Amino acid sequence: MERDTPFVVESPDVTYGKEFIEARYTYSTVHVCKEGGLTKVRPCSTRFTFRTARHVPRLGLMLVGWGGNNGSTVTAAVLANRLGLSWMTKTGRKKANYYGSLLQASTVCLGTGAGGDVYVPFRDLLPMVHPNDIVFDGELALETAGGDIPGPAAMCRPRAQAGTSPR
Repeated sequence: MERDTPFVVESPDVTYGKEFIEARYTYSTVHVCKEGGLTKVRPCSTRFTFRTARHVPRLGLMLVGWGGNNGSTVTAAVLANRLGLSWMTKTGRKKANYYGSLLQASTVCLGTGAGGDVYVPFRDLLPMVHPNDIVFDGELALETAGGDIPGPAAMCRPRAQAGTSPR
């Protein structure tokens, strides 16, 4: 799946090809050494080339011991978001979201424009797999159906669990 880039870097050090984005970067630092009583400081730099595929491949996640807390939590979280589930709590209706995800919920200052700082979602900096597109598979450590996993692991509210069970 190929995604359009929400912004383009106009620089002689960045090139956009059909399959790849290539960026050349020079890391500059200093090397300090003592010779006798004299401290010598020598600038040095290393040139890097970063190549990123523009096509985001499919991603599968194989979980061994899927019925434990970690496997069932990540599976239920992704399913709840993928299906747009919501549930009632004592403080009102809650809807699945990725607010706790660094990649899905945070922004990065891209630079400064006429109106001030310009922020973009972290997930848009490079082509990345969206969590909703992850394909899950694995092995259950329990003798139970996949939809029953959140119950023994006690990681989901019953109404939220009911929404993921048929999946």
